[in-house]
Amino acid sequence: MPNSLPYDLANDEDAEHYIREALTPSHRDRWEALLADDRVSQTYRVLKTIEAQATHTATCRRDQIKLAEKQHDAGLMTAVEHTSQYREFIAWRERASRFNTVLHQYLALASDRVRQVHRDSVVESLQRSLLALAVAVDDHRQAHAGEESLADTALWARLQLLPWPNSANASYRLADAVAAERGRRGAARHIKKGLIEFQGTPVSGETVDVADLLLEITDHAQSTCERTRLVELWHQRTPDLLHSPAAQLAATKHNGRYTTHRLRRSLTYLELQGLIARTTHEITVLNRAALIALRRQWDEEHFPLDDADF
Repeated sequence: MPNSLPYDLANDEDAEHYIREALTPSHRDRWEALLADDRVSQTYRVLKTIEAQATHTATCRRDQIKLAEKQHDAGLMTAVEHTSQYREFIAWRERASRFNTVLHQYLALASDRVRQVHRDSVVESLQRSLLALAVAVDDHRQAHAGEESLADTALWARLQLLPWPNSANASYRLADAVAAERGRRGAARHIKKGLIEFQGTPVSGETVDVADLLLEITDHAQSTCERTRLVELWHQRTPDLLHSPAAQLAATKHNGRYTTHRLRRSLTYLELQGLIARTTHEITVLNRAALIALRRQWDEEHFPLDDADF
């Protein structure tokens, strides 16, 4: 494809101005050229810069509204001033949510194109297929533990010896990849020292689990779920929290159900980030792409399966 972009590969400043315009509905026709093989790496790099700037702005906005709340509580700000600032914050958050939704959609597209350009997509596909096969064999082995045939034992022994296609770690085996995938499928909150940084703020594994649950019970066509349903499913998946020392302490103080408190804390974080909105009876996913990005980042940091570095 001929170079049809009005800047060169070294000019990220002009590229950012051009790409920001491309994120608006009237300039969406620019993306074919922006995602071309010879341009996609720069486009991805600039999109990540825009994302970082949006994250910084969001952090500043949240800090401002928190300060306003403290000043109001301390009597240093009138109720009218506080209400005005809060309305401005809500209006900004809605605009930012729409912008972030579009940004992350194109960021995902650019990320996929970078993978296609800089990596062998056939190898990546075979890698995923190999892992799926190995997990299926491990499922079979666990289901028939104690009664496996000699063929079953020989098959798993063979798979354990196979190297995982990972140039960064020659000693990484297929069995290690299966273990990592098992961990990824488990509850993120069980991972010790599992905090990651997402959009400029620390995120716990428990919040990742809540994001997972929201992705599971909503979709693009139906982005809203009943709060009661979410709470019920959360209680079903966190029975261990009911018997924790913290839960027993909360019960003695009559502070309500401890598992609900933990859920509410994660929902508050997601709401402050502009990813969801809450009412008394419903929860609406505002930025599905960002929730998916949160889960993906968690997986990449805790259960890396390759050495992809963009």
